[in-house]
Amino acid sequence: MRKLSYMKYLTLLIAFAVAAGSLMAQEDNNTLEEQTVVIYNEYSPVLKDASRIQSLPVIADTIKVEPKFEYSVMPTMYRTTFTPSKIPAATVKGEALKPLNTGFVKLGYGNYISPFAELYINSKRQKNYSVGIMAHHHSSFGKIKNYLNQKIYSGYDDSNIEAFGKKIFAKSVLSGKVYFSSNGICYYGYDPKVYGNTDTINWDTFDYVNTRDEVEKQRFNRVGANMAIESQQTGRKHWNYKFGAGYQYFFTKTKEWQHKVDVVANIGRSVKNASYGLDIDYLFNANKISWFTYTNNDMFINPEPYFRFENEKWNLKAGANLVYSVGSTNKFYIYPDVYAQLNISNTLLPYISYGGHLENTNLEYLSTINPFVISFPSVNTSYQHEANLGIKAIISKKIYLHLNANYSHIDKMGFFVNDTLEPLHNKFRMEYMDVDRIGAYAELSMRELAPGLDIMLKAHYYYYIKLGAPNILNSPKIADARPWQMPDLDVSLRASYRLTNKISFGLEGYFLNRCYAKEYVEGVMFAKKMKAVVDVNLFGEYKFDDNFSAFLYLNNIACQRYYIWNNYRAQGFNAMIGLTYMF
Repeated sequence: MRKLSYMKYLTLLIAFAVAAGSLMAQEDNNTLEEQTVVIYNEYSPVLKDASRIQSLPVIADTIKVEPKFEYSVMPTMYRTTFTPSKIPAATVKGEALKPLNTGFVKLGYGNYISPFAELYINSKRQKNYSVGIMAHHHSSFGKIKNYLNQKIYSGYDDSNIEAFGKKIFAKSVLSGKVYFSSNGICYYGYDPKVYGNTDTINWDTFDYVNTRDEVEKQRFNRVGANMAIESQQTGRKHWNYKFGAGYQYFFTKTKEWQHKVDVVANIGRSVKNASYGLDIDYLFNANKISWFTYTNNDMFINPEPYFRFENEKWNLKAGANLVYSVGSTNKFYIYPDVYAQLNISNTLLPYISYGGHLENTNLEYLSTINPFVISFPSVNTSYQHEANLGIKAIISKKIYLHLNANYSHIDKMGFFVNDTLEPLHNKFRMEYMDVDRIGAYAELSMRELAPGLDIMLKAHYYYYIKLGAPNILNSPKIADARPWQMPDLDVSLRASYRLTNKISFGLEGYFLNRCYAKEYVEGVMFAKKMKAVVDVNLFGEYKFDDNFSAFLYLNNIACQRYYIWNNYRAQGFNAMIGLTYMF
């Protein structure tokens, strides 16, 4: 092994010496001689690119021939025949009519011994006629407490029955009805604190407060019939008309009566966007007052010519309300009848109107407002100037708003005041004044605001500028005068909600602001401030099926002791439950 190592080192030493000698030889000779290098390889010829002529040769032709063609078309009609196959005529079938209920009966009972019944029956769906009957009854036999905590009988009853029908012809409809109604009340309203010192009444032994048979009563009865025929042609080239006549006999328990005859005639025609016509009303009243020895007759002739124009934007009316009154005094009244409404994008409908009317305040009319009124000769109330400025707004398909501001000048407006000739002052007479009044009205209707929810809100506001003595030119304001028994603000609210197909319920609320009553204490008159009225009612219905249901009414749930008229307190909390069946 040692010998091989020596040989390895010796070889490396010789190689190093040879390399060094070669390097030194290059350093001594720095120029290189020219040398010729010959490379032997196969021959590869190279061809250059050929250049070509870019344009084609052109032959100049001295003779040019343009081709011309002449041709004509001679059409030939070939007779063809086609006979379509017969198909049966198409039959348009209407939707199946839903069956209608021909009537219903509703029965209920409440506290204060209050039965309730209602019946309605109508003929089935017919092409040429319709007849029906309706009956209603509601009464109460309860008592309420007065200022001295005495129980006073305050019963009442309202009943009416009506039969009606109509006959349908090709171009007109004949309709009519006969009816009877009876309304009974008790004069239970007196204030023992005010009238307790009356010498003719011994309040300790007076049975008025305990026995209903001793209470003075009144009853208003009406029986009558009317008939009318009117056109039902929709074409603009035809004259539209309505003629009607009616008769009513009104009589009371205290021997007052009235015969009333009413005849109406309306005729008009439409031409494009315009229509014109004439309405005529004839009214005759023969009134008998118990303490009068003669009959008081009133007659009114009331023609109303008019002209209307209506298009997509405007609704205009110009006319006159003419009234000739024949009675204790003969007088002719002229009232304008003007109306203009603008349609803005089917959303806003501002309007303005100016007119007037005549009102005959006889006993038959006033008993429907205040049944505790006494009989007296009728007086005509003239609404001489009635101006309205308002706007109707269709906010959405579900919300409707109506705002109105108005002014009225009224001659001989009647107000209810307690009659001091009555020992208990529990009856009302009329006191007339000339009035200038401004007012405002608002109505908000929300239908299906939420599924099943409907809300209706209404409000009236009145401000009396002047209360003057009647029949005096530029009549001065009467000292201490008030719009007796007339609140300056009234608000009503109704909301109903359908929870399911079987359950529905709702709320009704009424608010009447404070008003004044004319009182006399020991011969001295003063204005008695009556409290505001807040009345909240609840109602509900449950359907057992489509034809049978139960209802519940809860009235005056706040148990407010408010007064409808001076000294006439309303019943407190009262409830009624009942059933309804449709057939």
